[in-house]
Amino acid sequence: MSLEIETVFVSRARARSVLLSALRACAAELGRIYRRRATARALSRLTQKELQDIGLVRTHSGYRSLHHDRLGAEYWD
Repeated sequence: MSLEIETVFVSRARARSVLLSALRACAAELGRIYRRRATARALSRLTQKELQDIGLVRTHSGYRSLHHDRLGAEYWD
């Protein structure tokens, strides 16, 4: 192969790999979004007691960890 053809081939291969990397990144982000939405749907079906059993508490902005040791158990009842 001549140097010119090899350079064109390498340039096109790099362009393809950049495109594939971008597509993989987009696919991974979409997968994370779908998993997050599925988790939110599953959590929305749980009662307050069930959430407390798994260590979560429902807030106005979503969910957060339940820490009895920080604010005292009477705070959460």
